[in-house]
Amino acid sequence: MSYRILHFLTLGTVASILSAAPLFAQRPDIKQELAELASPAAWERAASVLRIAAIEGDIGADLRVAYKITGLQERMGLLEAAGVRADPALVQEAAAGLSDSDERLSDSSRDYLLSLPLFALTPDTSKLDESAIAAWIEFENFRIRLDLSKVLLEAHLKPGKYFGQFEALRNFDNARIDAELMRLVRGDSVFAEALNQASIAAIESNARPESAFQNSFRRLRSGAGAFAPVLTYIADMRITDALQSAINRAPRSRYLAALEVFGNVRAAAVRALGGSPDATALKLALQTQYELMNAQQPEADVAHLLNLDATRVEIEVALARLGDNALLAGRIASLRTQIERVQQLKVNVNMNVNSRPDLIAQNEIAHLLLRAGELDSAEREWTAAADGALIMLRQAEGRNRSSLSSYLGAVYYNLACAQSLQLKSSKALESLKKAVEHGYNDFAWMLEDGDLYEVRHHAGFAAWFENVAPPSVADRLRTGG
Repeated sequence: MSYRILHFLTLGTVASILSAAPLFAQRPDIKQELAELASPAAWERAASVLRIAAIEGDIGADLRVAYKITGLQERMGLLEAAGVRADPALVQEAAAGLSDSDERLSDSSRDYLLSLPLFALTPDTSKLDESAIAAWIEFENFRIRLDLSKVLLEAHLKPGKYFGQFEALRNFDNARIDAELMRLVRGDSVFAEALNQASIAAIESNARPESAFQNSFRRLRSGAGAFAPVLTYIADMRITDALQSAINRAPRSRYLAALEVFGNVRAAAVRALGGSPDATALKLALQTQYELMNAQQPEADVAHLLNLDATRVEIEVALARLGDNALLAGRIASLRTQIERVQQLKVNVNMNVNSRPDLIAQNEIAHLLLRAGELDSAEREWTAAADGALIMLRQAEGRNRSSLSSYLGAVYYNLACAQSLQLKSSKALESLKKAVEHGYNDFAWMLEDGDLYEVRHHAGFAAWFENVAPPSVADRLRTGG
C-alpha cells in the first residue's frame, strides 16, 4: 500500500514549503550573482552589480526575493543594481532600511531612493515600524526639497528657460510643494542640505567649457555648498557671533557668492508660487512676506547681492497671477508716470536709449504684464514700444541710431515671446525676423528660451533659423543638441 507524502507532513511544514516557494522560483542568473555580491573583492561586487543591472526584462520579483534571503553585503549590491536600472522594485525594502542600525545599509537605501523619480517613492508605510516611519518621513521631506532645489538652481543658471519644470512636482503633491517653496522664500534652514547637494550636482551636470564664461555658473561654482550660513542670515537678517564664525569658515567669498545665488533662487521660488492653482492660502503668505521684506535692512555690503527689490517685484507679479493685482498695478502706474514726465519734457530723440527712462519704463511694463500672465496686454505694449522707437529711429543720427536699433532688436524679440506664448506662431516668427534685422544675434538663446517653444515648432522657423544663425548654432537645431 502506498501513501501520499502529504499524509506525513504537519500543517506547519506545508506552510513553510508554500512560503518558500518563491525562493525556488528565483532566476538562476540572479542566484548566481548573489555569491559574487558577497565577494570580499570590491571589483567582483561592482562587476556583479553591473551584470544584474544589464539583465533584460522585469526582474522586480526576483530582486525582492533575493533581498529577503541574503545578508548585508548582498542587499547593498541589490540596491545599487536596482538603482542603476532605475527599478522601483525595492522601494519598500529601502524604506525599511533607512532606519537600519548598520549605517552602510541605511546609506545604500538612501542612495537607491535618491536615484528614483519622486513619483516612484510610494512604500506602504503601514508595514513599517515606528523608527522606519520616522526615517521615511525625514527622507521624503529632504527628497522633495532636493528636487525643488535642483529645479530652482536650474532657473538660476538659465532664467529664461523657466518652462514647465514644476509640473511633475505639483502632480506629486501641490499643497506640499507650495508649503516647501514658502519655507525656502522665508529662508528656512531645513533647505541648507538640499541646496548644498543640489548646487554640487548642478556644477557637475553643467561643467562644460562654455560654462566658464557664464556669470551664473561661475557664481554657483564659487558658492556651492555654502548655503547654511546664507539661510541663517536670510531668516533673521542680522550677523551674530556664531553666524560670523560660520561665514568665516565657509569662507566669506563662498558665502557672498552663495548669497547672490540664493537671491536668484528665492525669486524663482516666488515665480513658481505664482503658478500654483491654490491661490487662497498663498496670497496671505506672500503678502506677509512682502511686508517683512519691506521692513528688512540688510548690511550695506551685501544689499546688492540680495537684491530684495527684485524679489519684491516677483511677489507683486505672483500675487497678480493669483488674482490680487493691487501691488503690481501700483508699480505699473508709477512707471507710466515716468513715461509721461519724459514726454512732457520733449526729450531730444538723439539721447542715448540707456538715458531714456521712458523707453526703459515701457519695456519694463511689458515684461511685468507678460510675467503676470496678461499676454495680450504685453503684446500691445511691446507693439507700441516698437512703433514709437521706429519713429525715433527715422529722426536719429550717428551712434544713437545704433542704440535705438539695438533697443528695437530687444523689443521685437520680447514681442515674439509674447506672441509665441499666445500660440501666434506666424506673428512671432515675423517679430523674430525683425529682431534679427535690427541687430539681435543671440541665436543660441532662441533655442533655449521657453517662451519661444511654440514658434520653434512653426513650419517656417527651421529654414529661416538655419539661414541666419551661425552654422555651429544652426547645427544644434538639426541635431537637437
